[in-house]
Amino acid sequence: MHSDPIVKSELEPIEHLIALTFVNLIEARFIIKFAKYGVSVRSIRYMAEEARRVLNQPHPFATDIMFRTDGQKIFIETAEQTGDKKLYDLKGRNWGIYNILADALKKDVIYGQSGIAEGWYPRKDTAPNILVHPKVAFGQPALEEHGVPAEALYEAYRAEGEDFDSVARWFAVPLEQVKEAVSFCVELQAIH
Repeated sequence: MHSDPIVKSELEPIEHLIALTFVNLIEARFIIKFAKYGVSVRSIRYMAEEARRVLNQPHPFATDIMFRTDGQKIFIETAEQTGDKKLYDLKGRNWGIYNILADALKKDVIYGQSGIAEGWYPRKDTAPNILVHPKVAFGQPALEEHGVPAEALYEAYRAEGEDFDSVARWFAVPLEQVKEAVSFCVELQAIH
């Protein structure tokens, strides 16, 4: 049985690979967080459809609407329709998972006046100055204040024999932010 994707991208595949917009990236983050809590794909799919319907928003998981309105109704309806035991806690008025998800997902995202995600701090705890924003450094992780891509700082650091001071001077960026960018890139490489 074929199902439509949970995240609906407006972009066509690029060289047979799925292409996502920034908004789709934020939606995927939301879905991954639910999956980590053990919520089934079936439930997540139903939740996405219900959220689109109730909130009248094509990308509800990339908006702050879920956190401002009664997003609880969406969880209850999903639990009733799918029988997902992870969501039954929500049905019983135990909003613990909702609060955890709201805190975990909202704290790292910047929402614009329209309520749509505009920026994301992918490692807010360890790299608070690294921002992903579609209008900064072509969407690459970059230093928020200076707009310098983290990868450019990392590559310069490697090219200079791991000399943080030289890189900081060349890019006119504080030394601590160069160290933060290098650590961020090293951490990403460890994941891959």
